[in-house]
Amino acid sequence: MDKISYHHDNLKNDLIEKGLELLNEEGYKNFSLRKVAKSCGVSHTAPYRHFKNKDELIVAITLEALQKFNDSLKVAVKKYPDDIKSQIKEMGFLYVKFFVENPEYLQLLFLSDILKFINKNNILPNHSNHPFLTFFNAIEAFSLEQKNTSTNINFDKNAYALECWGKVHGLAILIARKEYPYEGNYLELVRKIIWNEHK
Repeated sequence: MDKISYHHDNLKNDLIEKGLELLNEEGYKNFSLRKVAKSCGVSHTAPYRHFKNKDELIVAITLEALQKFNDSLKVAVKKYPDDIKSQIKEMGFLYVKFFVENPEYLQLLFLSDILKFINKNNILPNHSNHPFLTFFNAIEAFSLEQKNTSTNINFDKNAYALECWGKVHGLAILIARKEYPYEGNYLELVRKIIWNEHK
């Protein structure tokens, strides 16, 4: 591939991909466009054709991670359009699956100092494709279902949301970081847990 074609057609995506790797390795403070350029094998000025500074590149990296994460969760909505409880269970499974298969995104969004930058710049809460909006929409729908039944009028959606999120987030971290020794298929085990097939 010639260098000019590379610059114009693929550099932006490569900067995001290599930038993610470096961000996880270096942390926010030590991250720089110059280092990303070196990793991509281009001049130190080349990234400025796409990003005016490192913060703009970090925003692009974060938004791509959010989009991919959200696309994963939305599979559950399409799979169970008329069954909210099954949507939530499937989202839980897909949450774990996404971060187990993409540990670099788990590191970026939850286990690095980039969180300070993300929170300071309010990227996550205001982003229209925030994956947790997809999750909380399902929780809200399930809450309305519960309140419309006489058997569960005291349903607490916040307690339920925290229970669901805490459960799958803990599973994702344990498995992605290989902290739980297991010789079998982790994701099959996760599905059994979330769908209560192990009891």
